[in-house]
Amino acid sequence: MKKLLLTLVLVISSLTAGAQVYLGGEVGLWRDWNNNETTFALQPEIGYQFSDKWAAGLQIGYAHHYNDGAKINAFNFSPYARYTVGKVGIVSFIVDGGFGFSSLKEKNSDSATAWEIGLKPGVKVQLAPQLHFVAHLGFLGYRDNDHGALAFGSQGLGFAFSSQDLKFGLLYEF
Repeated sequence: MKKLLLTLVLVISSLTAGAQVYLGGEVGLWRDWNNNETTFALQPEIGYQFSDKWAAGLQIGYAHHYNDGAKINAFNFSPYARYTVGKVGIVSFIVDGGFGFSSLKEKNSDSATAWEIGLKPGVKVQLAPQLHFVAHLGFLGYRDNDHGALAFGSQGLGFAFSSQDLKFGLLYEF
């Protein structure tokens, strides 16, 4: 039993020798003056960098949407796997693949759910040895919801490339 436990500890240690935990998050804000519409999102995240190419993480966030008197508050849960497609100097091109689940409530209405599965392209810029700037723009995948919920955008399959999908953030590696 001791030999098995020691072997297991050595295997796990060798697999995670270069791994690092990171903390951070992203924020997004969009204001449409013509339609009196505002969207705000705050998504803290924690992740684990397995190698130079692969990482996995989890975002747990809050979003608020105001549209001409209608107010929607949403909480989301979004695990992902991150792949670094390429790197040029301090800039890394990344793709996050995963799914998201959101529970939302509109004022004076029943709660609703929304979900998505797909890919989110982005960039990661190394600002310091352990500090990174991260930005995501766009979504390629499938989104669905019940009762017209707008947590992830409209229902359907395809590619969304709008300023509402733009999010900026910072990550700190330990």
